[in-house]
Amino acid sequence: MQTGDENMDMKAEELSLLNRIGKEFSSTLDLRVVIGRVMSRVKEVLSCEASSVILYDEIKDSLVFYAASGAGAREVTGLSIPKGRGIAGWVYVHGSPLIVHDASNDSRFYPGIDRITGIATKSLICVPITKDDRMLGVIEGINKEYGDFDQKDIEMLTAIAQLAAISIENSKVHEKLERKNSELIQVNREMEEFVHIVSHDLQAPLIAIEGYASLIKSEMGDLLHRDIALKGYLERIEMNCRNTLQFVRRLLDYSRLKRSSIVIDVFNPLGVLREVQEQLRTEIERRKVRLIYPKNFPIIRHDRSLFHHILLNLIQNSLKYANSDYQGHAHAEEPVIEVGFREEEYEFHFFVRDSGPGLSKEDQKRIFNIYERGGNSEINNGYGIGLAFVKKAVQMLNGTVWVESKRGAGTTFYFSVKR
Repeated sequence: MQTGDENMDMKAEELSLLNRIGKEFSSTLDLRVVIGRVMSRVKEVLSCEASSVILYDEIKDSLVFYAASGAGAREVTGLSIPKGRGIAGWVYVHGSPLIVHDASNDSRFYPGIDRITGIATKSLICVPITKDDRMLGVIEGINKEYGDFDQKDIEMLTAIAQLAAISIENSKVHEKLERKNSELIQVNREMEEFVHIVSHDLQAPLIAIEGYASLIKSEMGDLLHRDIALKGYLERIEMNCRNTLQFVRRLLDYSRLKRSSIVIDVFNPLGVLREVQEQLRTEIERRKVRLIYPKNFPIIRHDRSLFHHILLNLIQNSLKYANSDYQGHAHAEEPVIEVGFREEEYEFHFFVRDSGPGLSKEDQKRIFNIYERGGNSEINNGYGIGLAFVKKAVQMLNGTVWVESKRGAGTTFYFSVKR
């Protein structure tokens, strides 16, 4: 008969063992390694002839012998059984641990596994693997080597199953994320290749068409002044070529955005803003828009080229709508685009604000998605790439981008830059 001190010593030893097992299980996110460690520990703790981890497979809607150890392990690994069949199926469905001392006389026992493995199951212990009230599967031990499975074995195997459940779930989540990440990398690679091929195949003929249209105009000379319709046709050809070329080039810019190409510099955004202003001078003058901004900007650490393109795309977008009317009412005042910044504790918030017709709540949710345009897109043609480019570029440097707007009251685009 064991004394109280001996019982306490045994409990302490079991807790120490479970603590070591828990650390061992959680030291990797590789599911197969986790399962392998579960197997070896179950056999060691229970002193049984064989053990297996049987997990529920959602796609097959079955229980699958994910791993096994001991006699018949190779034959049984990967085998599927209906989720309600056999002792494992009963435990999975009922969520209760079970000891079977004489398997051959238990109506729940499924002898088909013995026929596959060539071993005879005499006694069996099985406990559920659960995580947050979700059944992940079961752990089985077969044929106790000395004596019979008992309540202590149930308690130890249940504790191991609880530790295994955490590691199995974490490993499955990690596995899914890795798979999704690999799929995204492949999709991005294929998309990039597709964009480059299409862009190359489109640019050459477009440039040729634009060139031939220009040659026709110059060859026809005075005839075009007499035939206004013909002149209009040629100008429309040129305009469509230029617009499509611009779309192709912006799509290429978007596809080329990569973290590996980022170069961090220390610079004054004012210089970049003036470069953008000069680049867009013709469009600003054509649309009769006044661009205003403060004389002093904070020095920032950022990719200068990326910052240039962010400002360029935001101001180009605002130029489309700065002097557009809303519900048929034209702006009485001079249209204005304001560029500025706000100082926050850990970052700067730069903004580009226009005096255009504004965006609805619904448009604000989707305006940064590629190929999406706001409800005012009928006012100005666009391709839905510029703002998607801005979002991707800002996020590449761990910033955020957002919009504030009301219909009829202009739009302000913000993006953050770490201090």
